[in-house]
Amino acid sequence: MSTIDLKDYRQPMVTSLGVMLGFLIGFLGQWVTEDSFALKGSGDSIAFWGCFTGILLLLYALFRMLSPMTDAGKALRYYKNTLLLYISGVLFTFGGMILSAFI
Repeated sequence: MSTIDLKDYRQPMVTSLGVMLGFLIGFLGQWVTEDSFALKGSGDSIAFWGCFTGILLLLYALFRMLSPMTDAGKALRYYKNTLLLYISGVLFTFGGMILSAFI
């Protein structure tokens, strides 16, 4: 396993995480502050909980990308696990939104 310099991957991922989180928090913030907000059906619940779970995963991925590494030899594995969290957050979010459209 080769070593990598995590700083080469950090900036693009932090930028994309910021864009994704900004969109999601804006979407949920506008939706839940409406006077008529209620999780009326299973589609609403799937969309809400998919977005909520996605936000949590993306925030954890952002935390991991911004925390300093102590061992440069483990950077590749650390980045791969963080990337998996990022992809999982995106899949939960948009998967929930797409699934809710068909329910």
